[in-house]
Amino acid sequence: MAKVSAFTFTNKTASANTITPLALGLTSNYAVSTEVANQAVLNNKTADIDAMELISYRTQSVKSVANNLDIRNPAKVTSGIQYGVQVEETLVTTDSDDATFRVDEPIVASINIRHPKSGNIDNSVVAEVVLRLISSLMRADGSWRFDDLMRSAERPIAD
Repeated sequence: MAKVSAFTFTNKTASANTITPLALGLTSNYAVSTEVANQAVLNNKTADIDAMELISYRTQSVKSVANNLDIRNPAKVTSGIQYGVQVEETLVTTDSDDATFRVDEPIVASINIRHPKSGNIDNSVVAEVVLRLISSLMRADGSWRFDDLMRSAERPIAD
């Protein structure tokens, strides 16, 4: 019998809401500002120099994949990989009635993924986990939950 890898949750109903990615143009609109072992930082050339946007990609090997799960049948492979992306933005606020008014505020968002170095884990498996992560930040109507989270209201409420 062939081995099959699958998640055991059953709440997999697709939503009618869609997320449309932006065409960032990572190879045309960004300059590589830092490139060292296991890290690349891209600087958005379309942003003003005093209101930058940075996108960082990082990878690293880990000795074991720490988590909060009660794993009953652990795999023999315990070493893993951790990788992620971080976006650092500058929100600029100005006032059309006061040309001297300007406030710059940073916003940083990141996604980190960690798993064993296992042939059972491929692009589609990680994509399913990331989709569930994004879905956990949305309401059933497709709106984002950030207005709740920024007020420390962690528990989802009925839509």
